[in-house]
Amino acid sequence: MRRLFQKKLLEVRLIEKGEVNKWGEYLRRYHYLGYKWIPGESLRHVAILDGSWVACIGWGSAALKCSVRDEYIGWNEEKKLKRLYLISNNMRFLVLPWVQIKNLASAILSLNLRRICEDYVKVYGHPVYLAETFVDSSKYKGTCYKAANWKYLGQTRGYSKIGRHYYHNGNPKSVYVYLLNKEAKEMLNSDYLSSSTEVINGGELLSMNDFPVQGLMEVITSITDPRKKQGIRHKIVTILALSVCAMLCGARSYLAIWEWAKGLTKDVLKRFDCDRGIVPSEPTFRRLLQKLNAEEFDRVIGNWLLQQIPSLKDKAIAIDGKSIKGSKSGEDVMIHLLSGVIHKEGIVIAQKRVSDKTNEITVVKPLLKEIEMQEAVITVDALLAQKKIAEYIVEEKKADYVVTIKSNQPTLLKDIKDLNLEQSQPQHATLDKGHGRIEERKIWTSDELKGYIEFPHAEQVFCIKRKTESLDGKKKPVK
Repeated sequence: MRRLFQKKLLEVRLIEKGEVNKWGEYLRRYHYLGYKWIPGESLRHVAILDGSWVACIGWGSAALKCSVRDEYIGWNEEKKLKRLYLISNNMRFLVLPWVQIKNLASAILSLNLRRICEDYVKVYGHPVYLAETFVDSSKYKGTCYKAANWKYLGQTRGYSKIGRHYYHNGNPKSVYVYLLNKEAKEMLNSDYLSSSTEVINGGELLSMNDFPVQGLMEVITSITDPRKKQGIRHKIVTILALSVCAMLCGARSYLAIWEWAKGLTKDVLKRFDCDRGIVPSEPTFRRLLQKLNAEEFDRVIGNWLLQQIPSLKDKAIAIDGKSIKGSKSGEDVMIHLLSGVIHKEGIVIAQKRVSDKTNEITVVKPLLKEIEMQEAVITVDALLAQKKIAEYIVEEKKADYVVTIKSNQPTLLKDIKDLNLEQSQPQHATLDKGHGRIEERKIWTSDELKGYIEFPHAEQVFCIKRKTESLDGKKKPVK
């Protein structure tokens, strides 16, 4: 994001991989709080004026407890735990000490706020609707936040969290918030969180005005309409195109699909060929989707979604099986599906039903057969940690794999444990907060077993240690 500031070009952007150490060193050296890491879903920005770094900005997960913010939004505890991820906390803002330019700080903040939502969608797959920050009023007046139109809500109660407990630190902070969406309060506090009308297409954020609706409707014409011709009011292409776009925007129920469609403008509805701008009712969506041939629908829409992604190169694809809740009828067993899902975008690119008389292992090859996935990374769980599957991924699909090793591969598991990787410093560590818990992850890697272990094309092994702790303190930490 760029603009002219005092006849010079001011730019705020995400830092690049090679700039991480420089960004962190500036904060450690010049910010009064120092810097170790930013917990949760973090973003790191840099402000550049006329080619030179002038500021570092860090964003992370929202504070779990903040009474003045919660009163401002008006939500209850249940809604807060479900939607806290839609708030971002400006945890670090440092104008470099040798930069002394009037009004620069507020200009940087304003420019950063204009891109923060889009950055969260690109990096984490969801928007944020509210920005918050906590200013130490004993040191700062919060002038730059006020100048950038942040709203002052009041003071914190002066508590700090250490481990699982809160302690009074005697230093209340000023709370400021900024609405990234004019309806942010209503959206965060509503009974139903209306889905966005923007989707990710090939890594880019698109509105429904720009989304390739016509191309989607063209492929839908090949899907068989299971309804009787008499009494049809809405075209199958209209109902299914609206359903697909609603689900890409986050709708996860028939009611959510209908409410999403109902919120579209008349101009956008025309693109879906809605008769006189009338949206199909919720029962219409439900009845048609329940009658569809699921395998045909998955194949057509899956192929279309793949066409929207230029390449799967360097993409991470999870192969995972799930039983469909509520699909058991009488003596029939629950329907079990094996799916291929792109990690970041959350898009299902392939799906196969697992027969009652077989298991997921035999379905992997048919699932991946039609997908071009050269230089992609395929992740599988312990059940699919099979030599033949690894050979197929590398030799036939020309991709890489990451497999989980558990007790079903006892010899391989023992070889990895014998390395005692946890005795050394981890190569990487993260600390995330969300979904009612704090989760800490550490990873150690090694290539010492390359050529020793009998697993096809294995280049390195790794150990991941995860520790989760319930935010309400009711559940014991789990490792």
